[in-house]
Amino acid sequence: MNAPSLDLVLALEHEAVWTYGLVGGAVPSLRSAAEAAWRAHRTERDRLLREVKEPVPPQPAYEPTTVAGEAEARERLQDLEGRIAAAWVRVVGEALTGKDRQDALSRLEAAETARLAWGGALVAFPGLDA
Repeated sequence: MNAPSLDLVLALEHEAVWTYGLVGGAVPSLRSAAEAAWRAHRTERDRLLREVKEPVPPQPAYEPTTVAGEAEARERLQDLEGRIAAAWVRVVGEALTGKDRQDALSRLEAAETARLAWGGALVAFPGLDA
């Protein structure tokens, strides 16, 4: 897959690795779920690092740098997964065909499923609302 929007997805995956680590460390009730998501996003980030020709580096930190509790963490993760879904929508629209398009759609589905798992509401067109 060689879509220009993969840079955006990679940047968001860097943010996801950082954010899930923050949530896992700050909110004990979400630690197990956050750790599993952290592993998945780290795997995806590493895959994109191999695929993107000139990968964007991670930021030193992402705002906000603290999480006040479970409700705030869930909202933040819903937002993050929604932005990841929206980025995959852009990749799908970049003239991909065959296996690349299916891979992008599967990743869009995974992001939207994660957003829902963190308490997000159903939307008619996932990734288009963000």
